[in-house]
Amino acid sequence: MTNPADFADDGGPGDTLSGSESLDSDEVRNSDGDEVVDPPEGWSGATKFGITAREEREGESLDARLSEEEPDVIADIEPDDTAPDRAHRGQVSGTPEDGDSLYPVVD
Repeated sequence: MTNPADFADDGGPGDTLSGSESLDSDEVRNSDGDEVVDPPEGWSGATKFGITAREEREGESLDARLSEEEPDVIADIEPDDTAPDRAHRGQVSGTPEDGDSLYPVVD
């Protein structure tokens, strides 16, 4: 069995990286496509509601949630006000024409 006193305080024996260092993409220098990204200048993710335990317990007010809503953008389409003159070929009196039944119909 190994003795814990043989290991440095920050990780393992010798040149072993600590836990946080071993996951750092800059230190690993591998080519798995892992890239380090800095947050944008105006990033405000830490100032949003629900970060603290108290905010998470209490929940956000309806007014605050509604103020964050953004309306859906709909393309400018002119409505067609004219009604169709006749039914579609596949419909009879507004009922879809399905064809013959797969099962025998018992009345």
